[in-house]
Amino acid sequence: MMRRGMVRRTTRRMFRRRLIVGGAVLFAVGGVAHKMSQQDTQKVEQQAGKPVDQMSEQELQAAMQKAGVQEQRMTPEDEHAMETASEQEQTPVP
Repeated sequence: MMRRGMVRRTTRRMFRRRLIVGGAVLFAVGGVAHKMSQQDTQKVEQQAGKPVDQMSEQELQAAMQKAGVQEQRMTPEDEHAMETASEQEQTPVP
C-alpha cells in the first residue's frame, strides 16, 4: 500500500517539472532548468524517443544537437515560475 502512494507522488513530481509559460516549455533535467519553444521540445522528444523531462542531461544535449535545436534564454519570470512550481511540489498533499 505504501508503494502505491510513493508511485503517485513520483508521477506528480515528474508532471510538475514541465511548465508551459507563454509559448515556451520550461523543464528541469538533472537539476538544471531548460527553456525551449513547444515545437523545439517536440522535435527533441521525437529525436530521442522519450519526453524531455525523462532524459539525462547528456541525452538531452545529444538530442538537441541532432534536432538542430538551441535553448532559449531563461527570463526572471521563467525562473520565478520554476521556483513557484518547486515550492508547490514540496508542499504536502493532504
